[in-house]
Amino acid sequence: MHASARRGLVAAGLLAPAALVFALLFVWPQLGLFLQSMPAGAPLAQYERFLGDSYYLGVLGNSLLLGLCVTLVTLVLGFPLAFLLARAETRWAGLLLLLTSFPLWVSAVVRSFAWMVLFFRNGVASRLLQSTGLVESNFQLIGTFAGVVIALAQVLLPIMIVTLYAVIRGIDRDLEHAAMSLGASPVVALWLVTIRLARGGILAGSLLVFSLSVSAFATPSLVGGARAHFMAVTIYEQTLELLDWPFAAAIAAILLAISISVALTYGRLLGDAKEQAR
Repeated sequence: MHASARRGLVAAGLLAPAALVFALLFVWPQLGLFLQSMPAGAPLAQYERFLGDSYYLGVLGNSLLLGLCVTLVTLVLGFPLAFLLARAETRWAGLLLLLTSFPLWVSAVVRSFAWMVLFFRNGVASRLLQSTGLVESNFQLIGTFAGVVIALAQVLLPIMIVTLYAVIRGIDRDLEHAAMSLGASPVVALWLVTIRLARGGILAGSLLVFSLSVSAFATPSLVGGARAHFMAVTIYEQTLELLDWPFAAAIAAILLAISISVALTYGRLLGDAKEQAR
């Protein structure tokens, strides 16, 4: 047996347990989901029902818009923080990075209830907005799209920061110094060197945040309340309240297909970014 064939067998043997676990815990349940969404006699009826109803298309649009808004907010806030932590010349940088992940230590339900307290009409956040005079005296952030975006952004910001931190940390600082020695200002050097070399991390962090945002359930359902018209909440309603399992499976399959499509697109963009970096 050739050495290459032996290496292939060894690699297959090492990958077999992980492949088996993946097949049993992911592929098989997803296959059952698709079969549940296509009952005998009318396999595409549930999908036609979803795509032909403007309400459910609006729910899909709200979920995609939520994912886009949360991704933009976390990217705008997370990149400067990740850059400062990656470039900090202090022994406390590791501790500061650990503190940024603090929201991930708390249960999603507990975090959501905390935001509900802040967002109620007499909550701190709502009263601050009322004091500006830009909103009515009875305004409250609870039950609003903006409130859901803020709560989810706070939860997912650490994921963006940690992803960007690892990438920026690996960028040679001398490249920025070289750009500035050739006449570029610090902002221009940041744009031409750091951001371009960190595109892979930006895309990876955006993918993680977007995927978690569009499929989030606890935060949108608690902070959004009865106005939380999002995919995960709709799946919950169809499954446990209306007991329409085939339609809930179809909604879940559509959400899964969109998430996979976005992941494949991001993967292609990541591949292009690596090719351009070379």
